[in-house]
Amino acid sequence: MYFKKIRKTILTIFILQLALISPSYSYAQKTDELDVIRTELSYIKDKNSPQYIKTKQKLQKFITQNKIDYSQNARLEDVLRLISQQKYNCAVWELNDLIEEGYKLSTCYELLGDIAYKTAQPPKKLAYYYKLSLENDNDNQSVLFKLAKIYLKENKNILGIEYLKDLAIKTNDSNILMTIEKMVQNNITPKNKYEANNLYEILGIIYLKTGKTQDSLNAYNKAIILNPDDIYLKYQLGDLYYNLNCSNDAIEVYDSILKENINDSQIRLTKAELLLKKGNLLAANKEYVSILEDYPNSAAAKYGIYKIYERKLSPEKIVTKINTIENKNYTPTKADILAFATFLEQMNDIEGAKNFRNYISEIEKQNLISQKQDEPKKQTKPNTTVQKQDKKQTINKEKQSQIAAKKKQEELKKQQEQKLKKEEQKRQQEIKQNEYEQKAIAAERQKAINKDPKKYQEYKKIIDKYLAQNPKDTAVYCAIANTYRQMGEPTSALKYYKTALKQDPTNSDIYYNMGLVYLELNSLETAKANLIKAINLNKENTKALTLLSFVNQKIITGILNNAYSKFESKKYLEALKILDDGIKYYPKNAQIYYYRALVYNAMDRNAASIIDLQKAIDIDPSYYMAYYQLGKTYEKIGDERSALIAWERFLSIEPDEKELIQEIQKKVISLGEKYY
Repeated sequence: MYFKKIRKTILTIFILQLALISPSYSYAQKTDELDVIRTELSYIKDKNSPQYIKTKQKLQKFITQNKIDYSQNARLEDVLRLISQQKYNCAVWELNDLIEEGYKLSTCYELLGDIAYKTAQPPKKLAYYYKLSLENDNDNQSVLFKLAKIYLKENKNILGIEYLKDLAIKTNDSNILMTIEKMVQNNITPKNKYEANNLYEILGIIYLKTGKTQDSLNAYNKAIILNPDDIYLKYQLGDLYYNLNCSNDAIEVYDSILKENINDSQIRLTKAELLLKKGNLLAANKEYVSILEDYPNSAAAKYGIYKIYERKLSPEKIVTKINTIENKNYTPTKADILAFATFLEQMNDIEGAKNFRNYISEIEKQNLISQKQDEPKKQTKPNTTVQKQDKKQTINKEKQSQIAAKKKQEELKKQQEQKLKKEEQKRQQEIKQNEYEQKAIAAERQKAINKDPKKYQEYKKIIDKYLAQNPKDTAVYCAIANTYRQMGEPTSALKYYKTALKQDPTNSDIYYNMGLVYLELNSLETAKANLIKAINLNKENTKALTLLSFVNQKIITGILNNAYSKFESKKYLEALKILDDGIKYYPKNAQIYYYRALVYNAMDRNAASIIDLQKAIDIDPSYYMAYYQLGKTYEKIGDERSALIAWERFLSIEPDEKELIQEIQKKVISLGEKYY
């Protein structure tokens, strides 16, 4: 009996220990088996092969049976464990699977870059992943720093410095700023004036953010001395002087910018503001007038002129002064002065708006007095009773209640009037839209009849036949619309496509046809919107996909033409704004990056130009003009070896431009003798 009790006790302890120990063993075993299956998957290159499909099913079965948390977030966390355990193939497979699902792309690509670094892959491979990470989050500071270190280690100072500068601009972390400062001061030896200029600019940014204002000014001035043509740096220096209330220094910098870019309205506005603060009213007025000559609708310039004369001239004369810049024979009306009062309200100058309205009220009051004086005087008996009454005693509670009720009634009436006004405006818009459509239809119809009267009548018979059908379903309305489009009446076609959509709002083909019509009417953005709707409703609508590609290219061509027009006029900031907006919507278009590189080049921002040209090449490796311009930019900053490599790639693509080929062949031969 005693031994039985002991044996029972020992068995109980063993079971308890097993219960405590087994879960950890079980977890480790599950994890190892999971890793084995994923590693198997990483070695199978063809994802459509039976082996891959079978192994993937095995993985899913294992996850289900063992109740493993395989959510996207859990998988990404598990990748960190795999990396720490050096199970790199397994980690890479998991990351690529998450990328296919579109989950946290910037983080996934960054981790792929980290794995490439740990497995000693070439720097080009690391940079490839980190750049993909930046494409999905251009504010990823850790990636910016990693790219900077890669390029600096590879002696590609230009790119390394540019990424450091981008990081310095974007971060407010004092530790990161201190690290960059130490790198710039101790670890980077500039090869030329261009690199030294950019290093001083980085220090200027850091010192400004860390409160070392004088050091920042010194750094910016040193950068300007090294590269006096860097217009972008001048913007920064001018803004720094402006923020420090160093008006004279800021104005001097702004004047140097305006010599190169005379139409820069933003710089003129800032300069005018400084002149106004200094009390130099005539000079400030001259700047505002110059802006309005180029940009007649500039609200800031109009308001600037108003501020100069608000206490010196009457509202009528101020409005006259502003509007005679564009129209020398301008004479303001009462409506113009009231419109300017509304403008002042929009500029948050409530007091100014009130003064303008009071000015009109005073004029109306004077006119009324004048009219009464001209009328025959009437004899009236004095009311002695009213004169003796005390006004305070006559306003009793009942009268106050009546006044409040009247006010409430007036407020309700006012709200009703506003509602009716909005409804009327909407109705008027609909009327105008209807009138516009009718005019468009009439013009299109006449054009179609003139082109081929006989054919038009044939189409008209088809239309009449469809219109006679009752009831009409979606197919009938679409048939009417299609016939109108063939007749050359796109506005009528749209009308019937919209009617068809009311009956079948999920019809992908109707949206495609509307996109086609809007394209014919050159309404590209509306065409694009309809084609996207068509594709969202049917991912396999190949017609819509093809047409959307064509429409996008037309929009891109418009962006490039608009930007190039600004570029030719030396309005570089406006050109950059257009191209920046274009990249937001078309981040995979090589042409936009190429054109932005040209603008950066003109602004002497050579590193930014190089980055954009390389981006254009990454997107389209056959873009030979990007190689040509890349070589020219490297040549400009004195990096002949990199220029030679770019031009060799240019020639290898066999471009059509014979003159460019001859020019570059001579350069390649000359540089080849020097470096090979």
